[in-house]
Amino acid sequence: MRKYLCVIVVLFLSICISAIASDANEPPVSLPTADNNNPSDIAKLKKAADAGDANSQVQLGLCYAQGKGIGKDYKEAVKWFHKAAEQGNAIAQFALGFYYNEGIGVEKDYKEAAKWYRKAAEQGIAKAQNRLGNCYYSGQGVVQNYKEAVTWYRKAAEQGNAAAQHNLGICYASGQGVIEDYVEAYKWYLIAGANGLDVSKSKNIVAQKMTQEQITEAQKKAKEYVAQQK
Repeated sequence: MRKYLCVIVVLFLSICISAIASDANEPPVSLPTADNNNPSDIAKLKKAADAGDANSQVQLGLCYAQGKGIGKDYKEAVKWFHKAAEQGNAIAQFALGFYYNEGIGVEKDYKEAAKWYRKAAEQGIAKAQNRLGNCYYSGQGVVQNYKEAVTWYRKAAEQGNAAAQHNLGICYASGQGVIEDYVEAYKWYLIAGANGLDVSKSKNIVAQKMTQEQITEAQKKAKEYVAQQK
């Protein structure tokens, strides 16, 4: 009876982690720091932004978002990010995805968040790829699709995004979007850990389902993968 209770507990914890970890371990979203902190420079920046220069629009949006050289105003930040994003600027697109997702400066809108994350993700922004994976994993702003989540997690993971590497491990551990594979799960947890993410809980849970031989194999694969990336 104790054996079966232990199995149930392990499975329950595994389900809990797979349900929340796709965002829980992700470092806070960071955007580039605004270059301008001088009010006179802001005037020049505004002039260039008004003239349609996308990079200036992004910088002006960052200034408003961070209160650099001008009063902090998230609505103004979103306005300028929109202008740059519509010109195809990937940083602005990612910023919009984040602000719509969190409801900062705009009404929270998960569909809009997913739309802008996708545009940035398609331009190769790893954080956007991971975030889009989260959208598909949870069905937030898009129809839930684990295979699509795995596709975007993998793209970000292969760029070295630790959160995506962890999330890919979750998918392998639970068999969501891929064939269940504890060795692959453990491998990706180790890789994410090597990139500075705390994956101890996820790693310990899947390890309870593995043989020592499987753990050794996963460690070897992770070591080889990390070596290839250097």
